[in-house]
Amino acid sequence: MATSIASRVRAAAALTLDERLAFRGLAMDDRLVDAHGDMAIRTAGIDTPDASDLGYVAQLDNPLAALLQRARCRLENAGWCRTAATDSTGAICPLHAIHLEASSDAEEGEARTLLLQAIRSEDRNVVSIPLWNSRQSGPAAPIRMLQAAARLA
Repeated sequence: MATSIASRVRAAAALTLDERLAFRGLAMDDRLVDAHGDMAIRTAGIDTPDASDLGYVAQLDNPLAALLQRARCRLENAGWCRTAATDSTGAICPLHAIHLEASSDAEEGEARTLLLQAIRSEDRNVVSIPLWNSRQSGPAAPIRMLQAAARLA
């Protein structure tokens, strides 16, 4: 009597919760290593000067300057995004950095106006901040412009 192969193969036992969690942990570790490598690649070309070279004074009595400085720091830490407010890696554009740091719509509007003024001081043909941002090749110019806007405040 011939037995079929299907009758000789036993079904694999289902994984326990601990085994599934261990596999998920390993997969997450792998994703974190990849994300760290991606972040290192994205930020490798950023030339960030020392704080002493920036030439700004922390103006505690000027909330607009403080807002723009916080937006600059947020952009440096989160990473720069060229064509959207945010991307899948968490990088942000300068306008979104201002939005996240502003305490009111009026403060956000004033900060955006100062950023546009700072940009137009270098290039009078700039139509809008998003168009200017999309033409940049890296985060150095957006970071520098946020700092220049803080000095204008």
